[in-house]
Amino acid sequence: MTLTTVVVGLGGAVALYFQLFGTAFIQSISELTAESSAFTLNLFGADVRTAGTIVASDRFAYNIVAECTAVGPLVLYIGAVVVFPAAIKAKAIGVGLGLFFIGGLNLVRLVSLFYIGSYAPEQLDLFHLLIWQGVMILSVVMLWLFWVRRWGYARSA
Repeated sequence: MTLTTVVVGLGGAVALYFQLFGTAFIQSISELTAESSAFTLNLFGADVRTAGTIVASDRFAYNIVAECTAVGPLVLYIGAVVVFPAAIKAKAIGVGLGLFFIGGLNLVRLVSLFYIGSYAPEQLDLFHLLIWQGVMILSVVMLWLFWVRRWGYARSA
């Protein structure tokens, strides 16, 4: 794998991500993310409702924008999986892992931010902008490294 391959692959992933902003696709993903968050929160007894991309209760509300979805981390992760020299089956496993773990972690992030906003609003910016951003970035890197170690070199599958 050459540096050019990495730059083109990840650069293409970033370009794709920014091309998606403002599209009906991202709006749909944002609404689906809001619905998933509300469903999960309601399972925990939070009594929330949605209106488009807004998740709200009597205590707290937030708006799911493009950056709140798992699309950005997923695009970068999948870009890294695709450019890495591995068999198609190994890449498919990597994509599946990413969808499951990154999507799931994002849901955990949104649920936790709802509770932080509801019960400790003075801590919301810290968790939203610093802690969870770092956790998401680190998790994407760690998942990719796990995939590389486990399946990345499986050139014939």
